[in-house]
Amino acid sequence: MASDPSTEPLATDVDLAGAVLRGLGQGWLPGLAWLDGAGMSRSFLGIEPDLVIEGDDIAQLDGVDARWRADRSRVWVGWLTYELGVDHLLGRRAGRGPRPGLCLRRYPAVIERDAQGNEQIHGDVDAGRHLRAVLQRSAVAPLHDPPWPLEPLRPRLEPREQRARLERARQHLAAGDTQQINLSQQFGARWKASAPPGTPIRVASAYASLRHRRPASMGAVLEADADTWFLSNSPETLLDVRWGVEQGNDLARSWPLEGGRGRESDPQRDAAAARSLLDDRRDREEHQLVVELVREDLGRIAVPGTVAADPAPKAVTLPAVHRLVSELSASLPPNLPLRTIIEAVFPGGSISGVPKRRTAELVDQLEEHARGIYCGAIVVLEPRGLTMSLPVRTGVVDRYGLTLCVGGGVMLDGNAEHDELDTLAKIAAFSAP
Repeated sequence: MASDPSTEPLATDVDLAGAVLRGLGQGWLPGLAWLDGAGMSRSFLGIEPDLVIEGDDIAQLDGVDARWRADRSRVWVGWLTYELGVDHLLGRRAGRGPRPGLCLRRYPAVIERDAQGNEQIHGDVDAGRHLRAVLQRSAVAPLHDPPWPLEPLRPRLEPREQRARLERARQHLAAGDTQQINLSQQFGARWKASAPPGTPIRVASAYASLRHRRPASMGAVLEADADTWFLSNSPETLLDVRWGVEQGNDLARSWPLEGGRGRESDPQRDAAAARSLLDDRRDREEHQLVVELVREDLGRIAVPGTVAADPAPKAVTLPAVHRLVSELSASLPPNLPLRTIIEAVFPGGSISGVPKRRTAELVDQLEEHARGIYCGAIVVLEPRGLTMSLPVRTGVVDRYGLTLCVGGGVMLDGNAEHDELDTLAKIAAFSAP
């Protein structure tokens, strides 16, 4: 791991964000990977990857693992699609999505910034100087800050079709095929006629507004290809592993989010919504199902007897919703292969259902669209550990506009009105202010 003492770090997280958004709008950040903690968690920033491993075989993680172990100063960033995980889980041929199911990129240098604003550079010193120079130039570039550049989101399915899918899901629940199932639907929005020309500047405008209104601890801007970008506003960590911090073992943690209430504009009603979430039997039961599934996933790779979970969930307040969250932890034997770790927990339990395998089969039958990066994973592999966010609230942006999937858990005793309100709360971040 190398640092660059010759250049002063950017002063604050706001400065870093402004520099990235300006540079993105100017087209100065090719191959951008920005994992944006928004001052709540760690951020990682890299451009111009020097090695890319991509394809539709989860075994390609072995190649990433070998190269990373050969030089642990380098940071890898990329994504896994939901379909990659499900195809592996169900033992079938992969490659159903519009782009590779696995894409991990090695960066010559990456800036890491923690929640307190402390910075370090991973990788090559000269590449780090180059990255800082680009950001310093970006910091003084003109800032284009137009209004929200997208038309209103519209569902790709008619309401009656979505209701019919939910009814079929409840029939499976009543038949005992599954205990809980997560169904998603797809929304789309075109660019406004007034949006500035060029996809990169539109991406910068959309994410700047998204970040200002709905900051998220696991936000991300990732260049998928020459004219396609992923924008993530996710609050959820699928897995975090710290190397060698648990008496020589690795420490794995996960924070599943399940059960929710939309935020209220009135403070008293908003506080009441959070309390009602904690008191609601259905939400707590749904949450506990997912906790037990994550416990089982971690147990596959943990040192025996080390998997632990919070005794009761807590309510966490996010910009758009209140959610129930629990922390699970486990000690892992040192030097587990990267693929072994990821296969144990992927795809995440909170976005598939319980039990995972059977529910994944049902989701395939009920959903017409590929989820892609939505409900997959955004991955960073770095000197001290592995972090995988669970990209909910994550859209795909291209020259035509935005495609966004939104989902939620379905239970046998669920409430259709509750489910609809939950969906509306989740798409609010990608709607006009």
